[in-house]
This record gives sequence, structure tokens and C-alpha cells, in this order.
Amino acid sequence: MRKKSLHRNIQRLLPAFEAAARQGSFTLGGEEIGLSQSSVSKQIIELESRLGQPLFVRSHKKIALTSAGQRLLKAYSFATSQIVDALEDLIQERSKGQIVLSTSTANGAFMLLPRLAEVRECFPGREIFLVTWDPQGIEPTGQVDLALIFGEPDLPGFETRPLFSDLLTPVCSPELLDRNGPLRELSDLQNCELLYMQAQHPSWVGWRHWLREFSMELPRNHQPMGFNNYYNTIQACLAGQGVALGWLRQLGNLLESGRLVAPLPQSLQTKEQYQLAWPADRAPEFPIEPFEEWLTRRYGGPTVGFSSGTQQLATTP
Repeated sequence: MRKKSLHRNIQRLLPAFEAAARQGSFTLGGEEIGLSQSSVSKQIIELESRLGQPLFVRSHKKIALTSAGQRLLKAYSFATSQIVDALEDLIQERSKGQIVLSTSTANGAFMLLPRLAEVRECFPGREIFLVTWDPQGIEPTGQVDLALIFGEPDLPGFETRPLFSDLLTPVCSPELLDRNGPLRELSDLQNCELLYMQAQHPSWVGWRHWLREFSMELPRNHQPMGFNNYYNTIQACLAGQGVALGWLRQLGNLLESGRLVAPLPQSLQTKEQYQLAWPADRAPEFPIEPFEEWLTRRYGGPTVGFSSGTQQLATTP
């Protein structure tokens, strides 16, 4: 603690030293930083006393740096340039109108990144900084301008605007069906490797809940393969490792491209909805309607690659 305090006391003397060293004069250095020649001289004498060695060679009407003074000036100049660079970066970020857009890893990977050019068109003239945060999608430090979430915010102090609900149905890769045969009935799932994500939020609907909506239970002694996030679950599904419970709005791009298929007509509609959220004490300084309209148009309409039968409303897990 004493060492830290000593350094702080020394730091207050450095501006006078730097100005005098750069100007080659205590008088001119003092004029630059608003001090008299005698004040600059006293501060430099104190600094030399603290360091235990001279920083200047003084002669009549002339000063010159000692080797110690040159070393200190070089270090001080480097530190100052780092501070200036940081200030310029901060000013530049503000001038760019950066928008911190927060969402979950899965929303980012499956909904936003595949259509990033379209997302950017929703915020013309702005720089987008995309932050992913699980489970729900709100970066908790409060440095977020706008968030795409599912369900009600799990952090206080956010305003929301609802978008649309989701549909849940089994999905798999075409290669899995080619290898193991078609899925025509719900009972066929009992012979499949079911990939699941460990529930991390009350809005999550898992296999057990989904099957019970259709009066089915997981087979006894069934040991499905589990993951701690939905992105990894779907990556395993894409690799043909099993059948996952697909959130069709979120997976629209994968269904449209044919990398995933939804072979069964049964689905559940969620009670929860995707929402846009922002800090209640800091309304967005940009229009959110273009992004809202894009999300609704791109993901809120008819689901691609899925022909549903009777849809049931999901209850709370």
C-alpha cells in the first residue's frame, strides 16, 4: 500500500518533467502546463530527490537530460501515446454509433450470423458489436443497447417488445434417415438416439415434456446424449449423431438449406415468445422497427421445410 501511494505521489510530478524535457526549458515547460518557472523547478527537484539521481544537467540558461532523464522521458512518452490511442479509439467508437446487440449463442449462430448482411441493413450507418450470452441472451453488465431473447427477461430493468412464438418438433440430418431408415410415427423415436440440452432456463422445453404432450414417455433405461448448450446439440444433430428437439424459428436457415429435416408432423407451439429487449432507463438511440420487421418477416412466418399436423400449446415445463 505504501509503495502504491509513493508511486501516485511521483506521478503528479511527471507532467512538469515531461514538459520541461520536451521544451528544453523550465520556463517554456511551465508556460505549457500553466505553472511558473519556479514551480516547475521545485517539482523536478522533488522528483530527482525521490528517484535519488539527477534528471537534468543544468547550466547557464540551458538544461539537458541525463541518461536517467532520457530513460524516464522515453517511458513517459510511450505511456502517453498508449493513452492517446485509447482515447482516439473511444472517440471513434462513439462517432461510429456502435450498437451492442446481445443474444444467446444459439440465436446468434442460427438466426443472425447466417443473415448478417441483412441484419446490418437494419441499422444503416451503425457499427454492430454482437455479444452472445447464455442461457437467455442478455449480457448482464448492462452495456447492451438491444437484445434478442426468448421468454421474459431474467434480469430486471428491461423493456420488451414481443415478436413471435416458436414451434418444437424433432429434427435430424438427412444422412441419419438414409442410414437408419425413415421416421414415420412418434413411436419410431423410441429407437433413436435423442440429443438433448440440459435445461438452463424456465422457458426451455425438453424431450420428456414434449413427449408427454403426446401421451408418450421416454423408454425405460433410455440414456440420451446431453449437452450444456443448444448450439452443441444441433452440431451433433448435423453430424448425424441423433435426433434433436428442433426450435423451428431458430433453425429456419438450416431447414431451408436442407441440412436439417423435420420428418414428423407433430409439433408444439410455445407459450413464450421471442422478444426484443433494451434497458428501461436507456431507450435505444436508433429505430428498432427495421430489425423488428426483418425478424418477423424472416422467422415469424410459415416454417420452411415443415408441414405440421395438429399443433398443441406447450405448457410450462
